[in-house]
Amino acid sequence: MTPILLAALLFAHDEGSSSSELRVSGREVLWAIDVGTLGLQRFMDLGAPPHKLTERSLDPFRDRIARFVAAGLSVQINGRDVAPEAVALEAIFEEIPPTDIRVLAKVRQTLRFRSEEDVERIDLSYHLFSDVVPNHRSVFVVAWGDRTREYVLSGRSALKLRAETLDTRWWSSAASFFGWGVHHIFIGFDHIVFLLALLLGARRLLDIVKVATSFTAAHSLTLLLSALEVIRIPVRVTESLIAISIIYVAVENYFLKDGRHRWMLAFSFGLVHGLGFSGSLRDLLTDRILVPVLAFNVGIEAGQLAILSVAYPLFRALQRSPHEDVAAARRRRLVLAGSLPILLLGFGWLIERACGVSFMPV
Repeated sequence: MTPILLAALLFAHDEGSSSSELRVSGREVLWAIDVGTLGLQRFMDLGAPPHKLTERSLDPFRDRIARFVAAGLSVQINGRDVAPEAVALEAIFEEIPPTDIRVLAKVRQTLRFRSEEDVERIDLSYHLFSDVVPNHRSVFVVAWGDRTREYVLSGRSALKLRAETLDTRWWSSAASFFGWGVHHIFIGFDHIVFLLALLLGARRLLDIVKVATSFTAAHSLTLLLSALEVIRIPVRVTESLIAISIIYVAVENYFLKDGRHRWMLAFSFGLVHGLGFSGSLRDLLTDRILVPVLAFNVGIEAGQLAILSVAYPLFRALQRSPHEDVAAARRRRLVLAGSLPILLLGFGWLIERACGVSFMPV
């Protein structure tokens, strides 16, 4: 089981996300950037697989890592371009639950930008990994004097900073995390397919309301607990369980006669899907947790409601008939025909995630 756990932890720190802390004081800016070792390995050979790296084994590659990170960003201070100076490279180890095995999951590269005068304004450009991951996610925590603000960026991004524009209010990052929640559900094809599988088996609007409410309550719970590190399950295990949930619901659709129990099923599997959502959120969190998690979750719900508001009327239109027996026959055909591709997708995702292969188009 250890290789799977290792791969699962490292996969959570690939080139898809990064985090930064920017500190401004006097005439200099210190920028510390956390980058996953798995993401680095896809751009340079560090001499060993990520799970075998040690702090000492990084020594021959410190200059190369600094140049790689510096090439992914640029800084102007008071309107003038400023060249980066490599200050330090720190190895960040993480334990693999439920074991006590520690692996070098990330490195923290700190760069210094010096100014000939006091820093009044900063223009940042950030494009680390964006050539291969257009929607690369990055969290910036900017500290300037006694003011702090958190930003969530996507892909190639630019920021204009002044001390007086930093917002220390607790809700300052809520809009960014809400947007990430909406974005995540629209690109989370497995979550969409699971919702559609449940929707196929629903006969009444009340069934949809109960299913949506229980699913929301369940994944909200595990999303928050996972973000707080109360629960942490390897990514591969979580993603495989999500695929199993899709398979189960698709198979059950062939034998379902009364969907009134589906809210309990939605709650059970919603707990698993919440862990899946948290995998995308965890690397974006800093010391602020509650507001970003709630905003992210509200964004997910907004996305789900948008999907259901389109899919439910469409399914109803396909079943509609003035004759009750004809409507029942159409509903049955729709359930049987719609559940087959969902079942195949579920099996495909399960094979991919359990075996560590890649062949699915989505």
